[in-house]
Amino acid sequence: MKKISLLIAVFASFYCVAQIPSFTVQYFDAKPWQQTEIAQIFDNYYEGVEFKSGGLYLERLRAGNTEGTHRIVFFGDRENFGRKEGEKTSEEVRAFYREFSDNIENWGNSYTGRILDYSGEGSPDDYGYIQIYEIKVADQVAFLKAHKKIVSKMSKVMEGRPVAFGTYDIGAPNGASHWVAVAYKNRADNIKIKAASEKYTKEWGEYFSTRGEVEDTGNFDLTILKTYGSFN
Repeated sequence: MKKISLLIAVFASFYCVAQIPSFTVQYFDAKPWQQTEIAQIFDNYYEGVEFKSGGLYLERLRAGNTEGTHRIVFFGDRENFGRKEGEKTSEEVRAFYREFSDNIENWGNSYTGRILDYSGEGSPDDYGYIQIYEIKVADQVAFLKAHKKIVSKMSKVMEGRPVAFGTYDIGAPNGASHWVAVAYKNRADNIKIKAASEKYTKEWGEYFSTRGEVEDTGNFDLTILKTYGSFN
């Protein structure tokens, strides 16, 4: 019961912090072979729900420097978030988290942050595969300026694939203060785009020389299993 109450409190915090646009992510280890069951539980609770803004992703973690097997990401305008038809009853909420928790091996950490920049066509779930780079940034202003410039320079290579940059404001996974997320069609598409972008040595040289001091703390890839609401 304590774990269920704690989980509700973590997710409820998303609705209470006025930072826009923003997100809260919760990592967890699913019990073996329970991914399909978990996805069905989420469908039963969230499918058809209309949000005032944003929504949530249920994601499957793949390779890299990360924790757990899955994660849930809530995102949206914290000053205008929630279901249009009103909140679920406390009994419905507890029943959902109780059923969800029965399929969880371990709960991981939770982090909250902001989305400072987003470019590209469509939303991440239009592609379904994402690589996330976690970094420790010394000068956010310098980094954001360099980030926007390199994203613009790489627009022909990216062909509309979404690129996002944001902060970790509560919690710091592996000491990271910020993150960059890039959406692709799949892992093969990821490698293809990386190979094409490496030809722009001058542009990347300028990016690395102007972004300020940055420490790479890790990166990982994932797939989006379920989408509720809308990212854009």
